[in-house]
Amino acid sequence: YYITNNLSIMGVRKKYLVVFAHAFEEFRLPELLTVCEIHGIEITHEGYTNEHPFLVVTVSRDQDIPTILNRCVMVQFVMEIWAQCDSRQALCASKFEEVVPLPGAFNILLHSFGRKVAMKEKIDLIEEIEFLPLTGDVNCTKPDHVLYIIENYKPKAKPGEPFQVYFGPLVGRSNRSVIDKFSVKKRLYIGRTTMDAQLSFVMANLAM
Repeated sequence: YYITNNLSIMGVRKKYLVVFAHAFEEFRLPELLTVCEIHGIEITHEGYTNEHPFLVVTVSRDQDIPTILNRCVMVQFVMEIWAQCDSRQALCASKFEEVVPLPGAFNILLHSFGRKVAMKEKIDLIEEIEFLPLTGDVNCTKPDHVLYIIENYKPKAKPGEPFQVYFGPLVGRSNRSVIDKFSVKKRLYIGRTTMDAQLSFVMANLAM
């Protein structure tokens, strides 16, 4: 896990983007809020809809993010928000004046929802960002920091500009490997009460 800049030390809470798995949409937010209640985590979140797998949150302590990642199976990963824009042009013009530059090698990935973005288009977008608060070199295999560009496109809309764009460093990924480990396909015996592994974990979290 990475805890990156010093905004919270200056009295400004960081914003994080929670990226959910695109499944069991109606359980994603309840599971997150239940896990936070179990561990005494103070969390606030901005408007959420089941149509999109993204949620902007703030927590009382940065150290609470790994706890969420370790427990929530509906969460894919969490990133810190350095920029929150309504277009690619706005992102490319961002100056990140309040961000402490990250030292070390880095890699930038693009994650989109609602549209598949071609590799050349991804590379062109990354190269257009004018002010990157990074001091190291690009390393795609063993980076010290992974940064994400998240693009959200309106469902069933014609291909075009995203209506939400986020940029920032990865904080950590969740432990969704347990879903495959306990997959129904790997069980020697399937009974009447056998249930999908992912849904089983979600129900266990909600029942705590």
